[in-house]
Amino acid sequence: MNEQVQEHFSCADWLLIPASVRKDVADILGLTLLSENEQWDNNSILCTTYENADNYLNDLLPRVDKILISSVINGYYIVEGKCLRYIYETLGKRLSAKCGVYYFSIDLWEYRYAYGYYERSQEKRFYSAELDATGNLQEEDRGRVLSCENDAECHIPKVRIEDEQVPNSWFLPLGIMFNLGITDAEIQQALSKLCSIYMLNSTDAKMIKNIITEKFSL
Repeated sequence: MNEQVQEHFSCADWLLIPASVRKDVADILGLTLLSENEQWDNNSILCTTYENADNYLNDLLPRVDKILISSVINGYYIVEGKCLRYIYETLGKRLSAKCGVYYFSIDLWEYRYAYGYYERSQEKRFYSAELDATGNLQEEDRGRVLSCENDAECHIPKVRIEDEQVPNSWFLPLGIMFNLGITDAEIQQALSKLCSIYMLNSTDAKMIKNIITEKFSL
């Protein structure tokens, strides 16, 4: 796997939508266009700039009401944003009224990954795995296994454990996305192309900020 792609998605939440619905995304989600001349990789709404945990919330809140939509990648667009960690289900269901929409998440810092599939505004598949505070693996597994899950481990990087090379399962969402016909080379090219930045509608933005503020006040 390309190192740039691996690094970019090592802490990311994104939706994969068919190119046919791209023109309807702003209307369906009530988005306001902010810019069409942004580079996807190292974009300011995605890159964390905080130096320590004390100012994490102050760093996150100004960016969590925005999403990025990539250039077209082999018949798909990627919708990425920090907000998707909190409202992926809501946005996925809205966008899937007339098409299939995939949700993917990887967080190597929290040892977590997840993926889901939405169709006809319903969740058809969801799986997540993460390590809890004691190091035990916690899983959620709902719906029927997707065909694109099969052999997805063949497409992800490997790590050495006890002198054996094994798939790095935390990158499984990327392997599933590659099974849909997207290559890491195509994603690498798209990372250097221009993307579009949008702001969420006020209702969604307020909901996300309330969720985050409540979470970090506990």
